[in-house]
Amino acid sequence: MKMTTTIKENWLTRKPRRKAFYSTFFSTAILLMGTLFYLNDFFDANRLMPASSMTVFRQLEVWRLWTTLFAHADVQHVMGNLILFLPFAYYLSSYFGVFFFPVLGFFAGGGINFLVLKTMPQESYLIGVSGVVHWMGAAWMTLSFLIDRRESWGRRFLKVLGVSLILFIPDTLKAEVSYLSHFLGYGLGILCALLYYLIFFRKFRAAEVLEVEYDDVDLIS
Repeated sequence: MKMTTTIKENWLTRKPRRKAFYSTFFSTAILLMGTLFYLNDFFDANRLMPASSMTVFRQLEVWRLWTTLFAHADVQHVMGNLILFLPFAYYLSSYFGVFFFPVLGFFAGGGINFLVLKTMPQESYLIGVSGVVHWMGAAWMTLSFLIDRRESWGRRFLKVLGVSLILFIPDTLKAEVSYLSHFLGYGLGILCALLYYLIFFRKFRAAEVLEVEYDDVDLIS
């Protein structure tokens, strides 16, 4: 008798949590509000929000590592980030909780900005949430790869690679874009996802529903 075990359900086949809508709405609203303040210079936002090596490391205005995430050059800039921010925000908070996103995601964004600013000229400013968006995408795809084991390792890897190339590799390079923040965001997203998976490994495996099938095999003596 031959036994075949198939994974039918897992943590990610569950219905998304309805409460994730509220955290997604809140984080998106804050992002848009920050951009509105920055573009219209409300409350001196043009001076207080963006981050540079000079303001963060010499003037010790560390808060800028996070306020600059909510500053964007124009409407096209913020809308370009929202295209991926919205779906990733919803699914990350739905399946992994608000601590993972937005809390950990935006905290990581400050760390990404810290590292990028270390490489930039003192007078150059870094704005936007694109580093966090790359963190979100990498975290989601890494956790999906690790949790959803219904397909082979190779097939899952090819899917992650293909989606990453489509979503995160630009068609053209622009001088005003910090691709280092994209790279660091993606790498840190993978690292955070790996650590999160290891911490909650048993919970994710316990959510798997297995189907066992037995095939009768004729024995010839």
